[in-house]
Amino acid sequence: MDGKLLSATENTHSQMLSGATELKMSHIEIASVAGKRSDNVKRTIERLVKEGAIASPQIEERPKQGVSGQFVEHLLLDRLDSITAMASIDGNYCADLVLRWDNLESGRATPAAHLKEAPTNEQELPTPQTLLEINMNTSLKAIAFAEALGFTGNQKLLSADRLLKSQIGFSPLEAMGQKQLVAPVQAMTFTPTQLGQMMTPPEDPRHVNKLLEAAGLQIKIDSQWVPTDQGKPLCEILDTGKSHNSGTPVKQVKWYQSVLDQLRPAHPDQPETESLNQDCHYADPTMVGSETDHEPVQRKQKRKRNRYELDDYFSLVELGDFIGRSRQHVVEVLEKHRIIKWTGQGKKGKYLLSSKGWSYGLMYDPTEQAFHNYNSKRLTTSNAQPVLTYDILTFF
Repeated sequence: MDGKLLSATENTHSQMLSGATELKMSHIEIASVAGKRSDNVKRTIERLVKEGAIASPQIEERPKQGVSGQFVEHLLLDRLDSITAMASIDGNYCADLVLRWDNLESGRATPAAHLKEAPTNEQELPTPQTLLEINMNTSLKAIAFAEALGFTGNQKLLSADRLLKSQIGFSPLEAMGQKQLVAPVQAMTFTPTQLGQMMTPPEDPRHVNKLLEAAGLQIKIDSQWVPTDQGKPLCEILDTGKSHNSGTPVKQVKWYQSVLDQLRPAHPDQPETESLNQDCHYADPTMVGSETDHEPVQRKQKRKRNRYELDDYFSLVELGDFIGRSRQHVVEVLEKHRIIKWTGQGKKGKYLLSSKGWSYGLMYDPTEQAFHNYNSKRLTTSNAQPVLTYDILTFF
């Protein structure tokens, strides 16, 4: 028999004969001193027993901490065997274990009867209540973080929800059965294009933006309209979830219908910008004379091909420019999600919005500078092309 094993056996036998109660240390307490996983320590002890380096430990079933009705197996070792095991686990902690034993034997410390086990793959996940408390605390921190970044109101809550969903897979809104938040003000919001169609006569969205600017409700910064302090109570700033090529987040401003009371129509003596007629078509462009013709002719507006520069809508090409991809990629994604569909044969055809696509845009005729709605009879015969709102960015 190995010398260590003989010594340990004689020591145990002498204490049993004397009637003394021998102190034992659980493998979980040894793991705690060494900062190791208890299951790894247990396997090391079982290996040392097979090798004959230590005596077979006493086995005791103890209640599992925090779980009613469940028990955990503890391997109990005496002082010598525990130090031998520690030397095999990590010799750097032998001195710590000896100090622990000195404190136990002198009465300066009490045995840790119910030390919590280090987590193992076999152990159960946290209880639903514990997990909920953790997620709730994390959610409050995420909201505070969003607020520190300058988000307010619903945007603060939505931003925090997206952060939690992307990082830990937990969505407070989904957990509470709320996929969207109700606006604090119970009113619909509208783009400048939609506001323009409400005006009498209907106005070009570019003109509406100029009226909003003239009323002191918005200013243009880096090619983007931004509401002023005076305009903020009359609008909502929506986060599209996308960024410009520069990394700046894309924001969309939508206005409450009450903002129309703040807009003054252009003075009759001032030149009007292009406006919509009752059929939702833009009025004819300015006519200019010709040195050779007695009748006026239209002055053609120079514009880059398939780039319409509408404030609230992307053409297919502009959408590709915005996300940094080709028009073909945009078309493939939109066809996949059934937003647009091809009508016609071969090259003699064009893309139209599908039934689903009308929720994300309109058909725009750059020749007539007119929008067509779902009921228009000229969708296929005109030069109308799909134009899409910022909401379409959710598919990219």
